[in-house]
Amino acid sequence: MLAPDRMEEAFARAGAIPPQDSGPMDDAPFPTEYPESADGAPDTGLAEGLAATTPPLELICPPTWRGVPLPPMRWLATNRIPAGDVTILSGDGGGGKTTVALQLAISVEQRLGDWLGTVCEAGPVIFFSGEEPDQEMRRRLDRVARKRGIDPSDIEDLHFHFADPDRCLLGVARPNGPIAPTPLFEALAAAVFDIRPVLVVVDSIAAVFGGNQNDRTHARSFVGMFRKLAREADCAVMLLDHPSLSGITSGTGRGGSMDWQNATRARLHLETVQDEGGGTDRVLEVKKTNYGPAGERVAIRWEEGSFVMKGSESAPAQAAAFNVADQAYLACLDAATAQGRNVFPMPGKGHAPKVFADMPQANGMTWQGLAKAQERLFAAGKIANVPFGKPSKDAKRIERTTSI
Repeated sequence: MLAPDRMEEAFARAGAIPPQDSGPMDDAPFPTEYPESADGAPDTGLAEGLAATTPPLELICPPTWRGVPLPPMRWLATNRIPAGDVTILSGDGGGGKTTVALQLAISVEQRLGDWLGTVCEAGPVIFFSGEEPDQEMRRRLDRVARKRGIDPSDIEDLHFHFADPDRCLLGVARPNGPIAPTPLFEALAAAVFDIRPVLVVVDSIAAVFGGNQNDRTHARSFVGMFRKLAREADCAVMLLDHPSLSGITSGTGRGGSMDWQNATRARLHLETVQDEGGGTDRVLEVKKTNYGPAGERVAIRWEEGSFVMKGSESAPAQAAAFNVADQAYLACLDAATAQGRNVFPMPGKGHAPKVFADMPQANGMTWQGLAKAQERLFAAGKIANVPFGKPSKDAKRIERTTSI
């Protein structure tokens, strides 16, 4: 330790005032004034500084929801694609993403009710193609439609837009900021609000994204554009994506920032795999879903221009089997209605599939098969959950909406 005279000399050279003996720290006087902020103004504290300039935060407490019915979860494709939100379908180039998405679009528009083993909604579709030209899409459409026994010219409510490859960006990066929508995105949004589709397909992120895929803000703000559109227009949006090389190698299907996955509510991945004979098949896997079970893996194979579930019956045979199950469900519902028995879609007392499984009109079908038929019939609009009884009880039962 320096001697007292040497310490004073050191402080003098540094232009500092040597410390004075002020006694024990406990005896130091408490400050009576706040220090000044960087701009010289007194620091009056966070609360007082915000009060005059910041609008109040909107807060909601659970009692506000008392008596307000909780809307059921809606799916564009059950347990895979939520309605009113964004889903990413990833897969390596040439793996069949566009064909799989086109099969979904035709199932939705034609009210077929099924898509690769799950139930899907029905309604108009917009398909924005930033990669495939119209001639190639026509060839794919023809193959997929005829595989399902459909004349392509009868698909009236599937709306394509084929973007110019040099002018197909839907979102571009601002300088040091998030992604901003382009006039082309605004035109797409206007078409969505005009047509009111239940599904919008964008093929693909690589073609329409004008930002840095590794930038978290770019990824989140780009997905956010479509989430806002999906919620306001009440439609599902499916963005097709090419994973990075590491995503393909690891099997995760990811590419770029993790916020591509974090910002979406669901993500599917189409993986190319080798079959036992050395050929190639595909596996459609649910990598993420915020509203249902993740991890579903559906083995599919190429057959006459489209994909079918591996080991399943041909598409016409599968459609015929679905029709038998649906007719059995409706026969049970008609019998229960005639008997004055109320049935309901959710598990519990009066759960329709379990009630119907014990009825002779079910023709031996299991309640699980009838439950899948119920999903198809709801999606096709042939049955509905209809209020009955006193309005104060908010009770609903299943009823037919159309006759077959």
